Amino acid sequence: SQQLATVAADAGFEVRRVDVRGVENLNELKVYERALAQRDRAMPLVDINGLREELLGLSWVKDARVSRQLPDTLVIDIVEREPHAVLRKIDKLVLIDAEGNELEPVSKERAQGRLIVAGPGVGKQVRQLVHLLDAAPALRPQVREAEWLGNRRWNLTFKTGQVLALPEGEKEMAAALVSFARLDGTNRLIGGKVLAFDMRSRDRIYLRMPGGSAKGAALDATGVAGKQEAE
Repeated sequence: SQQLATVAADAGFEVRRVDVRGVENLNELKVYERALAQRDRAMPLVDINGLREELLGLSWVKDARVSRQLPDTLVIDIVEREPHAVLRKIDKLVLIDAEGNELEPVSKERAQGRLIVAGPGVGKQVRQLVHLLDAAPALRPQVREAEWLGNRRWNLTFKTGQVLALPEGEKEMAAALVSFARLDGTNRLIGGKVLAFDMRSRDRIYLRMPGGSAKGAALDATGVAGKQEAE
């Protein structure tokens, strides 16, 4: 192969150019830094698989294809991960994809408008959250943050600052969210005076009102106001 490489080099088949395709969010310089290590090598000596493995180590890269384009060009096709939400950590905000892969830290300004997720182990639950919010498409644009609690259930915070506590269980939480969406459609709960909605009970919604009262009103599953009950 060394003899072949020598012949190829003599024929002018060395890496002179690097053509990077498919990059939108990834810092292209990180790709070039790795690719330029192959510069001036004879084409047969370029470590295609090794370079691909290096590129797959970049946080934004979901897949990569490296190919030779004679006489002198190395072509790199990048498939990027798609940003889906912002993970809130103790000390920073991090952009993540739907599988929970961390892409890069972001500022509060860049995080604005994106769904924020928080809580231990939440990265592995983002896909489930996507399906959950799809169950109530009218509510999805109004959700600002989703917190995964106790590795078993969600608290959703709307853009109004109001909090919705959902029950445990994938089917149960989806049913509760659909029920809340229906109630919001008839009672305009979001944007109203209620600070928090607790749907952890199967057939009732407990409402936390302003003033720090130890009691909360309740709605039954049909949306009819119930009596004041101690929490």
